[in-house]
Formats: sequence, C-alpha cells, structure tokens
Amino acid sequence: MSGWTCSYQIGSECELLKKKCDPGDKGCVLYGKALFSNPQTPSNEALRRREEMEKRRRGRNYE
Repeated sequence: MSGWTCSYQIGSECELLKKKCDPGDKGCVLYGKALFSNPQTPSNEALRRREEMEKRRRGRNYE
C-alpha cells in the first residue's frame, strides 16, 4: 500500500500514459524522482543517474 496518490490514476489506469498504472515507469511523474522497492523499476536507474549528475554539477560549482 502506498501513501501517495496520483491525479492521473483512474482506477488501475494512467490517464497520462493511456495504459495500466506502473509507478516509476518512463513517462510517469515519479520517473527518476523516487526510489522503488522493485529493483526492476526503470525509475531506480534514472534516479541514480540524476543523483550522479547533480553530484558532478555541485562539484563544479565549488571549484
């Protein structure tokens, strides 16, 4: 059970992507912004890449 609700989810369908809701799937509003317990969720890899880019960006700002 989740503590988050999506305004695009109608029943089990995603109104935004026009398919079954799969939180963290590419195109989802959570993609790359949240870590999911399912290691196969594409969002997990996108989040890791996003954090790496942010770390590099912050490092350049301090030089």
